[in-house]
Amino acid sequence: MAATRSFFTDAVWLFILLGYMGVSGQKSEPGMVFTKHPRAFIAPLGDEVNFECSLNLAAEKFVWRHRPLGSKDWRLIDSASPAGGKTSKHVVYFDDESKAGDYRCVAFYGIYTTRAHSCWFNGSLCVVCEFAGTSGLASNPARLTQARIERFVDRSDVHWTVPAGSNVPISCPVPTSVPEAIVQFFKDGSQIETLASQPGSGKVMILERARASDSGSYHCQANNYITSETFTSNHKTVLRVVKQMPDQAPYFIKQPLHEYEVERGKNVTLECFAIGYPIPQVTWTKLGSVLPSRSAYSANGLSISNVQPGDRGEYDCEWRNQVGQVKASVILTVVEAPAVLQPPRLSTFPEGGELELSCNASGQPPPKIEWLINGETLQPSKNLEIKGSNLYISLVEKRHAGIVQCVASNDYGSHSGYNFLKVSPKQHMGAAYKPRGGGGGGNNEHGMVGGVHKHTRGGGRRRGKNGKRKDRLAIMVPPNQPNITRLSDVSVMVRWSVPEKSGLPIQFFKVQYRELGQKPSSNSKQAKWMTDSTEIASHIRSFEVSDLQPDHTYRFRIAAVYSNNDNAVSPISVRFHLTRKNGFDTNTMPIPLLTHTEALGPTEIRLLWQNTNYSADIDGFYVYHRASTSAGDYIKTTVEGRNATNITIAHLQPDTAYEFKVQSFSVSAASEFSQILKQKTKKPATEAPPVRQPLPGGGNKDHSTVETVDSFNIYAIIGGIAGSCLLLVAVTAIGVTYKKSKQKQSREPSQDQSKPISNGRVLNGNIADSKINITSNPLAGLESSEDPRQQPKVSD
Repeated sequence: MAATRSFFTDAVWLFILLGYMGVSGQKSEPGMVFTKHPRAFIAPLGDEVNFECSLNLAAEKFVWRHRPLGSKDWRLIDSASPAGGKTSKHVVYFDDESKAGDYRCVAFYGIYTTRAHSCWFNGSLCVVCEFAGTSGLASNPARLTQARIERFVDRSDVHWTVPAGSNVPISCPVPTSVPEAIVQFFKDGSQIETLASQPGSGKVMILERARASDSGSYHCQANNYITSETFTSNHKTVLRVVKQMPDQAPYFIKQPLHEYEVERGKNVTLECFAIGYPIPQVTWTKLGSVLPSRSAYSANGLSISNVQPGDRGEYDCEWRNQVGQVKASVILTVVEAPAVLQPPRLSTFPEGGELELSCNASGQPPPKIEWLINGETLQPSKNLEIKGSNLYISLVEKRHAGIVQCVASNDYGSHSGYNFLKVSPKQHMGAAYKPRGGGGGGNNEHGMVGGVHKHTRGGGRRRGKNGKRKDRLAIMVPPNQPNITRLSDVSVMVRWSVPEKSGLPIQFFKVQYRELGQKPSSNSKQAKWMTDSTEIASHIRSFEVSDLQPDHTYRFRIAAVYSNNDNAVSPISVRFHLTRKNGFDTNTMPIPLLTHTEALGPTEIRLLWQNTNYSADIDGFYVYHRASTSAGDYIKTTVEGRNATNITIAHLQPDTAYEFKVQSFSVSAASEFSQILKQKTKKPATEAPPVRQPLPGGGNKDHSTVETVDSFNIYAIIGGIAGSCLLLVAVTAIGVTYKKSKQKQSREPSQDQSKPISNGRVLNGNIADSKINITSNPLAGLESSEDPRQQPKVSD
């Protein structure tokens, strides 16, 4: 009894202390955030460059790393005494070209973590809490580029004769220059004060409504203001302006640039210059859409201000006079710096287990993802794989605990996101501890190893509650074999259908894929099946799979989850090789003309479109929709048949505005998107009582150890983890006392002892109210088969 009082007294005091410390541990303060990332520099050799980074919370120390141009490895820069604080500076004496490249700072913080477990030592309770060392957070990389300018390439003089009143472009073929060269024009050796327009392939000066006095010899100079170097063009443009000319159809005096790449939010002028006699007039159109409202005609071409992603596409300029016409097409591509939309989640993974994290980032061109743990860049290895924006670790170790970070980069910038990665250590049972059932090796009668349920692999059948086997395929009709269409270098559209047979209702689908052609290692039979994390609604029959590798071969299949929370997979698709389109790819697929949308009711909207080229070889159309208030992904619907012109989209929300767009597709490609139209569903006839929305994925809330947080204070982490250690002591003490008390009261087993609990659920099918969880890599440990008759089980 004295021992029991001692345990309860200690537990009470521990809970009081825990409650006091938990006041700070529960606060939601901002975490470590870079208030200033290092900025990029363009400098000549011999300059001194000062990089600087700052954070909102003082770090214990900083280090700086350098990645030379063309290298993938970050090198630690020697520092005599790395100091701490909120700000760190690093000076680069740019005396050698090898010092060009990317620079970043890494801030290190002390992180306490729980390497704790309950155990018995000499008959006493023991708990271990220890300091885990430092965790690092890396800044976005900043590039140091050497300033330079090249000389003009030799060219012959150009002679033009144009009618008066024409707009004449005088171009300057600017040589390569970093930063962009400043251009100055000269006429007959005298400097012209008129500023040049922004470049296409070189700076251009426009002579508006040219007169006879504009006749003369023109040349240009290019100046690099950092290196203070100036070079003069080797050729001249000799212009003669006349009042009259013989009738002549329009022709291009300067060949239009075929493609423009413009950053979002910037201004651009699409150039298109032609002359003829009589003086021709120009008309601009956009294929499949109207010109942007922010566009206007100018002497330079078609000017578009504040360019947005919706402005991308093909623009056609046509010059026409009484004699004839000439036409050219210009492609506008809108590029954008990366932005990490969803960083890796705050997660806990068991030591020795598997890890999978994703990083959702936007940007055009699609950014490359770099993964770091504690400021160290991760490189693929036997147990670590980086695929697209996903990180896989097949054997989690304690050293992986700390700050996990993803950095998205393309030619227009970098952006990063981070979170905390916890590793729960393996539990080590003391000799005095005996698991229930007394089985050797630490296993009890329910397959529990160290208190964690051990999943065993079985065949294609399961036992029901009555102990009898039940045939899965007798009541679950799997989807048909999927068809695949290429969308881009890194994405495909997967389409499937479901046989019209009686069977259990389908709750949702998931798409699985596997890369072929990989050389199997000595420890693996073949490449693993991967599963996209998206739950696809049961009425959807198509899904876009992204983050694939160009010039790689894949197979796909569809996993259907049924109302009994069991699942079956479709036959495997034929091999699909994702081809890479080198250089500029002219997409010949016709862009559908989306003409009309109509709300049919509170949950349905009808779309009408036209096929702009019936001679094109297409198989059907992809229809995309999403709520206008959402920035999420579009939901895709497939309409088979080249002559299809309409579809009714159902399962929508009442009184909600939606966006719609359409693509045509064939086996090998898909077209550009049509224009976007918006439509709002009708209000419901009678207001229904409010219904609580289910959690994403349906069923109960996920009981996994993955959490999502908006912010995390480093000091709150220390207090919270220290509290966790005390809580473990208290709970263990009370549990031991309670166990001893119960053993004295009765030796009869409880009626629930045959139902082991894991994460709040009864195992082995005793509770059927939780939807099955298909993991992101459900078949990683199984030996895959190409035989579609073998339906492997997708694990919980």
